[in-house]
Formats: sequence, C-alpha cells, structure tokens
Amino acid sequence: VEILKGPSSALYGSDGLAGAISYTTKDASDLADLNNPFFSATASYDEANDGTKYGFLSAFVGNKMEGLIQITRRDMNERNLHDQISTKPNDMNGESNSILSKIKFLLTESIDLTFTIDVQEWESEWDLQTETGFSFFPIPTQTSSALGNDESSRHRFSVELGFNNENMFFDNGRITVFAQNTEQDQVTNKSKLVFSMGMRARPTPFSEYQNFQFNQEIFGFSSEFYKEIRQSSGIKHQIVYGFEYESIEVERPRYRYETNLITRQLNYNISGHTYPDKTFPDTETIRQGIYFSDRIEVTPKASIVIGARYDSYELKPSVDELFNRSNVARNELSYIDDSAVSSKLGFIYDLNDNISLFAQYAEGFRSPDYESANISFTNFAFRYSVTPNPDLDSEESEGYELGLRGNNSLGNSKINWSLVYFENDYKDFIETQLTGRSPQGISLYKYVNLNDVTIDGFEFELQAIINDNYSLYLGHTNTEGEQNNEELISIDPDQTILGLSWISDNGGFNIKGIANISEKSIDGLAPVCGRGGCNKLLELPGRVTYDLFFNFNISEKVFANLAVRNLTDKKYWDWASVNGKAENDPELDLYVNSGRTISASIKYLF
Repeated sequence: VEILKGPSSALYGSDGLAGAISYTTKDASDLADLNNPFFSATASYDEANDGTKYGFLSAFVGNKMEGLIQITRRDMNERNLHDQISTKPNDMNGESNSILSKIKFLLTESIDLTFTIDVQEWESEWDLQTETGFSFFPIPTQTSSALGNDESSRHRFSVELGFNNENMFFDNGRITVFAQNTEQDQVTNKSKLVFSMGMRARPTPFSEYQNFQFNQEIFGFSSEFYKEIRQSSGIKHQIVYGFEYESIEVERPRYRYETNLITRQLNYNISGHTYPDKTFPDTETIRQGIYFSDRIEVTPKASIVIGARYDSYELKPSVDELFNRSNVARNELSYIDDSAVSSKLGFIYDLNDNISLFAQYAEGFRSPDYESANISFTNFAFRYSVTPNPDLDSEESEGYELGLRGNNSLGNSKINWSLVYFENDYKDFIETQLTGRSPQGISLYKYVNLNDVTIDGFEFELQAIINDNYSLYLGHTNTEGEQNNEELISIDPDQTILGLSWISDNGGFNIKGIANISEKSIDGLAPVCGRGGCNKLLELPGRVTYDLFFNFNISEKVFANLAVRNLTDKKYWDWASVNGKAENDPELDLYVNSGRTISASIKYLF
C-alpha cells in the first residue's frame, strides 16, 4: 500500500487532487520458493460489527510458472454502537465472498505474462426501522415495515506483460490491459397504509417496491517504463515514464412503484416523482494521461525530483427517456472536453549523516464527474430541484512541503524522526449550493465552484527503539483551514498518537499500547438555521482513547493476535462524521464510534 498526502496529479492524474492511495497485490514468488509451496489459513472475529472472517491463501513457484489464489469469506451484523445511547441502528446481516487469483508465466528469462482475476460479491439484508412510523407529508402514511436487500458484485480482470531487458529506452517495464464490471442493486420493500382521503376515512393498504441500481464498466490499458542513467560526471537519473488510457461507462436506473392491495393497481408517481427514472444520464468518461518523473542524484548528498503529467478528460452524457423524467425542465447538460498539465518538483539534501532537509512543490486537479456535472432531479412534493451545471470547472490544487527527517542515537536508543510543514491551496472547490428559485417557487440547487480554500499545518513523527525489548512512537498533526478569511469547520482538531511496545527476548510475544488524543473541536460556531428555526451547531470536547494489541507466535506455524479497542469504553464521535450537524440532531447517536470492542485472529501455516 502506498499513501501519498497532498496534491499528486503528476503521478495519478485526476485522482490526485489531494492525495492518493494505491494498492499492489503480492506475487506468488513473494511467498513461496521453487519446490517450497506456501499454504495458510486464517480465522478472525471482530466485536465491532459482530464479524467473522475466514481465509485461505496458497502460492507455488515452478520453473516456468507461478500461481497464487486467495479465498476470503466474511459475515457481519449490525450491533448496538454503545451502551450509553438509546438510538438503535437499523438491523443488518451481511456477507461477502472474494477470490483473488494470479498466474504468471515466465516466457523467457526477461519476459513474463501475468493474468489476474479479482472477484468480490457481497449481500446484506436490512430491517429499516428508520423508515417506519407515521409521516404527514406529502400524504399521511403509516409505514409498518421496510425491508432492504442489497446485492453488489465487482469483477476485475487484467493481463500484464513484464519485461526486463536493458536497452537505450528502458531497463524494465510493463504493459497492462484491464477490465472491471460493477453491479449494485439496492432493493427496498415497504408495507404501508395511506390516508389519501383524510384521517377520518379508512386508509388504503399499499406495498411499495424500489430498486435503485448502479452499473459501471471500465476498460483500459497502461504502460510504465523504468530507466537508470549514470552520467560520466557522476550524476544518476532514475526515470519513470508511461501512458494510461481508461474508459468508464456508468448508468444508474431507479425503479419504484406501489401496489394498491385492494384494486391491484400500480402507481409509478410517488412523492411527486415519476418512476422509473435516472438522476443523471448514462455517461462515458474517457481519461488519457502521459507522465514522466526523474529522480536526479546530483551528489551523494543532494537529489532533485522532477515530474510532469499531461491529462485529457472527456465526459459524454447520453440522454434517454428515463433521464428526461428527472430533467423535466430540459436543463442544458455538461459535455466536458478538457485537459491539464500537472507538475512536481522536489529537493532532498543530507545536512549530515543523520539529518536530511526536503522540500516539495506539487500540483493536483480533479475533473467534474458524471454526477456533479449532470445530476438532475425535481421533487414537486417537497418543492426542490437539483440541476446540471454546464459551466462547472475542474478543481485545482497546489501543495508545498518543507521538512526535516533524521535518525539519531541517544545512548543505546535509536531514534527516527520527521518534522514537516505543509500548505495546500485549492481553487474552484466543487460543492452543492442553493442558486435560486423557479417561477413556481421550487428551490434550485446545483454543484458549483466555490471560492479558494487553504489548508496548512505540520506533522511530527518519532520512533525510538529504546532497547531490545521496548520501543516508543509519538505522532502529532496540526491542521488549519480557511475559506474567505473564515475558519473551515470541517478541519479535524489536533491529533496526537502515543504508543509504547514491548517484545519478549525470543520475539514470540509482543504487547503494544496506544493512546489516541484528540483536541476539542472548533468552538464559537454560528447556529444553523432552517424552516424549524435556528439550532446551535455541535461542538466536541477533547478526548483520549486507549487501545491494546497482543501478538503471539505460538509456534513456527501458528500465530495469534488479540486487540482491545477503546479500552475505557469512551463514548465519542469523529469530527469528520458530525461537523456541521446541530447539537440536538435526533440521529446524532447513529454516528457515534463503537465502545469497547475485542477482536482476535489466528493464522496457521501448513
């Protein structure tokens, strides 16, 4: 797993506005050797979601072929989040199955061909108590039951040709072709009584069915090459360059109707809207990118990193009858044909054998996606509408970093540390906003580009190996944000992590304790006002939570882990989940974190 903080579009294009996370799966040769196959079985339990997990992993390596297969089964249930809350979350029972398989053929000493299949399927059943009860608008209705069934699948296939034969253009490289298909069905069945003739008349029994779907197909290919060049002056270049192409087709049809259980008539107009429909048109997105990066070792103490990427981006919506049912005003759609160049410049200098200075400038951008550009929906019963925005621009960002990192000794202790200051400037942030009202009095919303946003702060990390048995970790993050000279309430409070670890002399037993310290949230917030009046915004106090982790090497083939999270059973919220909510929000407890929970796992190597 690679985690990049700050703008990273010079590497990842439109996905790198504010950072990126990339995953690389293991090869069989990372686990097994020739004539020495690898087999493992794992089982785990997590009290936080009453979840169980069972997995099997096998790998083998031959003279001309190697393979890997991983099978995972998960089951989970919704549980009460904390003993101190009265709000009960909707009951849920879920399961998922996944298979990852990789086969690599060694065609020659320098060329290999890898086939990868990644299949994931999951299903969940819901008892939606939050959808039951009596509602007065738009028609008095008593809902007695609401049962949900969600089914999703993701199938990904790829073929990769790798080569390792040095020439004037590259030392090694790879060409990958990939395809992915995702399907989601969100089904809800309701039983209800509708008082269409008033509260004194006999209600009419109805059943309601809805299925909101999401279907996506992705096809693409990429190439990446690596070349190392050493000049006669001693300067060394480590060059990475490549090309990417990706086509994404997406649709989201919504089916919904209710059945009069007396007359058996079907009604497709519910809450002022006619179904089936689509809230955004079927859309094809085409993304292409060319990138180049060079790490230049100028001297043994100084290195420069330069990078640039050119991206083109096309958004092609296709209008049909189902979409026009949502776009009743026939609003103009956004057809995007845009491009961007993102650059990166970094510098690393070793001040001495123990301390290095580094600095970086990086650019990022994110093009509007199919939903933010062309969502269209009108609810006449509740008198609001969300409309497309053909003038929506791409979000842009610039990031700056300046820091020090070092490794020092203090007596018998070895210390690694880093201190970095960062600033990220964002332009044309995309968010929804009330833009006016129609002549009929319907509130109009759309995604718009807001004013510039600046986020800055610093991070400090320290890892100390005190002796053969004890080690210490300390991390602190301070972040501030500003928009229009006003503090951003969405910025997380200061965070500090303190960890202490002990390992036995033979390395077979390890205990780690972690304290998570969060400062209080922003205070003095202005109240939030709506039709029901004004309410004070939620503010959170500071908190400290504790976690304990135990690792046991029971034998050379059996390994066990035990974790106790939120040791003191603290009731708390994450600021990222609740900022902007009123302190009297009746659903606030649904966002609370789990109380004290235990998780355990065991792994057996065959």
